[in-house]
Amino acid sequence: QTSLASSKKNFEKLENALEIISNTDIYKYHLKSQNDDDKKHIGFVIGNKFNYSKDITSEKNDGADIYSMVSVCLQAIKELNNKIKILEEKICQ
Repeated sequence: QTSLASSKKNFEKLENALEIISNTDIYKYHLKSQNDDDKKHIGFVIGNKFNYSKDITSEKNDGADIYSMVSVCLQAIKELNNKIKILEEKICQ
C-alpha cells in the first residue's frame, strides 16, 4: 500500500471517523471451519443482519480493508482528541 501523493488522486478529507466506528459492530466469532472450543476471532461481520460500514470493506465488499480500518481509527483518535481539548478548556475556565 503506497502513501505517496503522486500515486493518488481525488483527495477528500475524512471528517466522520467516529460515525463510521460507531456504526460498525464488533463481534467475537468462530469460522465455520473451527471447533467451538478454538480461540475466537474478533472483527466486524459483513451481512444484511449486521452493522458495518462499507468505508472499511474491500472493493468487492467481501472482507475488511485493513489499511482503511487503521486510517479510520487514526482519524477517530484525532477527533476524540479534539473533543477532549474542548472539554478540558471548558473545565479550566
